[in-house]
Amino acid sequence: MSNDDWLPFAPLDPQEHQKPPRPENPNRVPMILGAIAGVLLVAVIVVVSVYLLRATEPTTAAPAPTQSSQAPPQPTPSTPQEPEQSEPAEEEPPVAASTVVMNGAGFTVKTADGEVSHKWADDAAPAIAALTKAFGTAPKEDFVNGDAENWAYDIYVWPGFRLYDVFLGDGGRSRSEVPAPTWVTVSSGVPQDVQITNEFGVAVGDSLDQARSKGPFDEFALPNGHVRLTFGEGRGTFYSNGKREFSAFVDSDESAQKVASITYTFRARGQ
Repeated sequence: MSNDDWLPFAPLDPQEHQKPPRPENPNRVPMILGAIAGVLLVAVIVVVSVYLLRATEPTTAAPAPTQSSQAPPQPTPSTPQEPEQSEPAEEEPPVAASTVVMNGAGFTVKTADGEVSHKWADDAAPAIAALTKAFGTAPKEDFVNGDAENWAYDIYVWPGFRLYDVFLGDGGRSRSEVPAPTWVTVSSGVPQDVQITNEFGVAVGDSLDQARSKGPFDEFALPNGHVRLTFGEGRGTFYSNGKREFSAFVDSDESAQKVASITYTFRARGQ
């Protein structure tokens, strides 16, 4: 008996103990590629999310500095407007820098250089110089011829103001013979820095009813349709007592509704 006979079992063929080969999975490669793609997709999503979070942070913080930068300029527009509104008030005093005050005996010119009073029979040169300072400009000159009833006059014209100075020529006449050696008329166009007033408180541009309320002693219609109010009763007595005290003649405009001119002169009643 051989030794092989003592074996309880006969030795098997080694090939019989090998595991059978596992069949290859044909879908394994695509599965690996899909897994890799999924990992990459997750990574991309994470990167994009981080980027979006960082991109949104400056935008949310941006309004804070803009609000703080816009807040200071708001009060600045109001500060320059206040002095601009007060500037016209500061310029108002020069309106009355020069004044001409008229009355029955003459007029007084007040300027920064002082006062000059003029009586109707006085020489006109000092009054012309004072009025030139008051108006800030030399007058334009005009002339009106005389006739059998009226004297000739040199006329000195400023805006809204006329001074008439008798022209005697070589006739040998004297100013003492003239009832109105000088006289004046005020109309529209007086500069704002020149104020012209009179004893009756009537002003060019007033309504005729306002002028009537100041107490004229006479009123009548002129041939041209204007209305004339006369103030200063008892004046114009030169030919009776040699006194030169003029009435104020207030003429209306064409509509007879407003005061167009105020004249201090000698006129016989009804003229």
